[in-house]
Amino acid sequence: MKRLLTVCIIVSAIALFALPAFAEVQNVKVSGDVNSAGVYRNDYDLMQANRNNSTYDSTLPDTYSDNNNFLYTQARVRVDADLTDNVMATVRLLSEWDWCTESNTSGDGDNVDIDLANVTLKEAFYSPLTIIVGRQELRYGTGFVVADPDTNTTSADSNLTATDMSLRKSFDAVRTILDYNPWTIDMIFAKMDESNTTKDDEDLYGVNVAYMFDNYDAEAEAYWFLNRDDSEVSFGRAAGETADTNTPGHTINTFGVRGSMTPAENLNILGEVAWQRGDFDKISSIKRDQEAYAFQLAANYTLSEITWEPMLRLGYTHYSGEEIDDTGNQEAWIPLYEDQTHGVVANYILGGINGGQNSNAEILNIGASGMPMEDLTVSIDYYKFWLDEKLVSTSNTAIARGNRLDWTNLTENSGATGYYYANSDDDLGYEVDLALNYDYTEDVKMGLSAGWFVPGKALEGEDSDCRNDETAIQVLATLDVAF
Repeated sequence: MKRLLTVCIIVSAIALFALPAFAEVQNVKVSGDVNSAGVYRNDYDLMQANRNNSTYDSTLPDTYSDNNNFLYTQARVRVDADLTDNVMATVRLLSEWDWCTESNTSGDGDNVDIDLANVTLKEAFYSPLTIIVGRQELRYGTGFVVADPDTNTTSADSNLTATDMSLRKSFDAVRTILDYNPWTIDMIFAKMDESNTTKDDEDLYGVNVAYMFDNYDAEAEAYWFLNRDDSEVSFGRAAGETADTNTPGHTINTFGVRGSMTPAENLNILGEVAWQRGDFDKISSIKRDQEAYAFQLAANYTLSEITWEPMLRLGYTHYSGEEIDDTGNQEAWIPLYEDQTHGVVANYILGGINGGQNSNAEILNIGASGMPMEDLTVSIDYYKFWLDEKLVSTSNTAIARGNRLDWTNLTENSGATGYYYANSDDDLGYEVDLALNYDYTEDVKMGLSAGWFVPGKALEGEDSDCRNDETAIQVLATLDVAF
């Protein structure tokens, strides 16, 4: 398989260099969008009651805690140029910034970055083959495994305070698509991290095979993705860092299948299951294998006989977790490059390996949406979270940072090790999300949403100075314009 991918990459490079320096432009399309939003977040550290305690480190950033509010803008401009001989070039520029941050970020607050930059060769060498080279979006299925290069819980390159709101979803990749309708074979190579001085490159290889059925709008796909990291640094916290940023050298194979169908009018069902095998840690003295799995089932049904056509949703997602004090195989699901949101608040604060949202989790989703009046869509979602494996074995135990636990967005703000306390329970909490979306015109949309995450018994541990079970809240107002 590696040999086939290598051949595809070489052929693609030769094809690009063979293009004339100035290809004839047949058609140019300019498009884009501007999104402005106001955000209010409260108790994103779950610890409002402890703000005045002596154990709280006041020097830590207040980004995720009490009464944090800010405004931001995201702007994108895209140019698609159709050239001769089935060649197309795409460039999209992106800028994301919190309002009035230029002066306090050394001028970086509103940088303009290249979000897309790729060349598409259609019917390359023979008609079923399409090759795409350069910075591009890669999304498979519902984003369960591959869709966002740093997962949708954060963005490493965004200037936003709310990095989980970032629109950055692009990979530096080579993609070949073989279209043998109803079969489609998709092969990719993506460079996830590049270093010219040390051996720590990270690459992603993948094959996705899809088949479209003639009946029931049914489709089925099978895939294999290989994430290889040559890092020679052990898992844990890098020097001078306040969060666990080091990842070990690893070779993780993810195999999976998914499918969807409409077995009856207005009813759609889907399912996906995946397994992870390989080397979780190739560097430390105790080498560990990866042995994890995840699956997702969902269905929605539209009541078309009712004027405002309400849609009912039901979903269940399971990610395997790491057992307490386990030194054998690493069993926590690695989120890789997922792009799914299970609750707008929990998506951020519980993200990371074994954190209970996109790893070590059982998630039930019940939701409904509809249009009670023209151009207005109303939706409500309820999420219930359980841990697949408990975080601690006895109640009121401090959660340690490092090793197998990587609660990225809680531990960033937690101060010393053990600032969060947990109980021996699998009830992680629940969340309720409400949203109103109004189509002001065909190109202008307005939105207002709110989410509440209520911690469960697993996060109700405490000591004499610390308790971490406050309700986290987000309110978001948006204005989107597309052109």
